[in-house]
Amino acid sequence: MVTQTSNPLEWLQPLLLMLLIGVLLLLLLRQTMELSRMREAVKITRVLTLVACGDKVEQRPFKEGDYVGLIVGECGEGKQARIIGIYVEEVPVEKSK
Repeated sequence: MVTQTSNPLEWLQPLLLMLLIGVLLLLLLRQTMELSRMREAVKITRVLTLVACGDKVEQRPFKEGDYVGLIVGECGEGKQARIIGIYVEEVPVEKSK
């Protein structure tokens, strides 16, 4: 038995619902891909200080208050240990699978 419907566009509802679900799935896929790209772009860095004493140069982790030219102590024979440089080094990140 076939019944008549009161709304002639009733067949359009399921079609619009499926279209809406499809658009939402595409947006979810796009967001997932964007997050994946952002994870790859993250870089971890550390700040290092170069300390010179005569001809010898050592590197150590940066401490608050360090600046180029700061005398950090003596290193023997009347020589002074002095900061000659501060730089940033990128730390390699292991990719997890």
